[in-house]
Amino acid sequence: MRLSRILTTLSIATLFCCCQSQGITDLSSFVADNTVRLELDGACIFRYNEKTCQLAYNEQHCEWRAHTDSMLDFFVLTLDGIPEKAGTQYNASLLWSTTSGERTKTNITLNTVRIEGDVVWLCDESCRNAVVVRILE
Repeated sequence: MRLSRILTTLSIATLFCCCQSQGITDLSSFVADNTVRLELDGACIFRYNEKTCQLAYNEQHCEWRAHTDSMLDFFVLTLDGIPEKAGTQYNASLLWSTTSGERTKTNITLNTVRIEGDVVWLCDESCRNAVVVRILE
């Protein structure tokens, strides 16, 4: 149990240190905001707005979706498991909309940085891929 806490603390500390450069997500700001969103290379690609967006969650496929009411802007996160505690890693794929069409990233390893209630913060070690999702029930 103690070793697990030490490893989790070291993982989070490593993520904090790596996230201080240009073009990557600032982890301290990232975990302070519980808004569902996708950040890539330090830029917010999609931010959920409850007045103009919708969320979807498929537990069987470990898939989260957020999109505008028009469905033109969106992101989809698929993991190989459901995050249950901070410090765990998951293989992930991302799909998101851009002005020139859809983009994807596959075989990303995302670390569970924080879990608070139904909100989950995930980020890769380079802090270039970061996402916040809600586990809807």
